[in-house]
This record gives sequence, C-alpha cells and structure tokens, in this order.
Amino acid sequence: MKETHNSIPEKYQFLNSSTLKIIAMFTMLLDHIGAAVLYYLPGCTAKSQIPLWQGCPIMLYDFYRILRNTGRIAFPIYCFLLVEGFFHTTSKKKYAFRLFLFALISELPFNLAFLNAPFSFQMQNVFWTLLFGLLCMMALEKQKQTACSFGLAPNIQISNNLFIILFFIGLATLFKTDYYGIGIILIIIFYYYHNNRKMACIIGYLSFLWEPFCFPAFFCFPFYNGKKGLSVKYLFYAFYPLHLLLLYLLRLYLIR
Repeated sequence: MKETHNSIPEKYQFLNSSTLKIIAMFTMLLDHIGAAVLYYLPGCTAKSQIPLWQGCPIMLYDFYRILRNTGRIAFPIYCFLLVEGFFHTTSKKKYAFRLFLFALISELPFNLAFLNAPFSFQMQNVFWTLLFGLLCMMALEKQKQTACSFGLAPNIQISNNLFIILFFIGLATLFKTDYYGIGIILIIIFYYYHNNRKMACIIGYLSFLWEPFCFPAFFCFPFYNGKKGLSVKYLFYAFYPLHLLLLYLLRLYLIR
C-alpha cells in the first residue's frame, strides 16, 4: 500500500479510528434525536414559536435544526472509515457480510424510528449505503486485477470503472438507501484519494456542499493517524439498531 500523503505533521495526528467512530456515533445520536423524536412532537415546525420548555429562550424547532445540522458530521466519517477498513481488513467478504447482516437487523428499527411503520420501501438504512459502497470498491479492485491480467487498454479500463461506479450509484438511488447515490460518490472519492488526505477532504467536501454543516468531519480527517485505538467495531454495529429502537420507544412515551 502506498504511503498516505497528509499535510498535517505526524505529531499532530491525534485522532484514531475509535475516536472518529465515537464522534460519528455521538453526532448521529443527536441527529436522530431530532429526526426520530423532536420532529414528531406537536409544534416542531418553522412557523411555531413553542419554547423547548417553559421559559426557555430556545424554540423547539430551532433546537431540532441544531441537532439535525450537528448530525451532518456523522455520515462522512462513516464513509471515511469504511474506506480505511476496506484497505486494512483481512477479509473483504466478511466485512461485506457484517454490513449486510446489520443492514437487515437495522431495517425494522430504522422504519419504526423514521417512518413510523415496521415495513416501508420509502427509504433504507445507512448500512445498505455502506454495503453498496464496499461492493463498489471490491468491484473496482477486481476490475483493476482483470485489467492487469489481460492488458486492457486505458480507455476500456476507464469505461469499465465508470460503468461500475454508475451501477452502484444507480443501485443506491433505486433502493433509496440513506444518502442515495451521493453517498456512493463520497465513498468512491475517499477510495480514489485514499493516499492523498488533502485532496480527499477538498473534493469530498465539494461533493457534499449541499450539506455544509458536515465540514467539521472533513476538518478531522487530516488529524487521523491511521491507528485503530480502542476496539469498538461491534459497538458501532450494535449501536445503530439499538439506539433507533430506543428513540422510537422514547417517542411513543412522549406522545402517548
């Protein structure tokens, strides 16, 4: 693997994988408190002037927007860590299976939390987006090996790569996974610029300008040191469906 070019000196790279995961989980939790709980409370609209609590200067809807905007930080971090995991995992197939398994497990809590129904095809949870992104990178790696084996012309390689990327963008959009095909685009940007952290952050953020509040995530990446840190892999996997289910139950309690 090529050495990663980073504009930040190594002594200032203090963020490891587990730290980034914790940041992503915390900001995602705040986002989902807004989307799965506050959004359903009476008066949570832009036109409403209902305070967060009696005498509080902050309006309910304003607090909802603060939580949702903070939550924009989470998804780019998950995409970044997915690509890091892709290049460091000992088994890409097992990695894909874990994502597939938790995508299935998370579907019911996701539907209950955000769509208020046990089954819905309106939108699918973020594990599907990450899974399609991982499969896309696996297909690109396979294409690279095939090109080397058969000596394919550069224009054919580019065409094949473009077809693979567009296929998975279309797949994510068709299945309405969280962040749709734009999520796949961000993953592929991190994939192609894996060895150039500065360009990955610049191009990645430009691709997500429609979510400007995600900027702190891209600010974090140059400080990533490539180390694992605490072993919180399965905490992340379990946290997603569990926190969605708990937020759904909290909403039922508050609006009963």
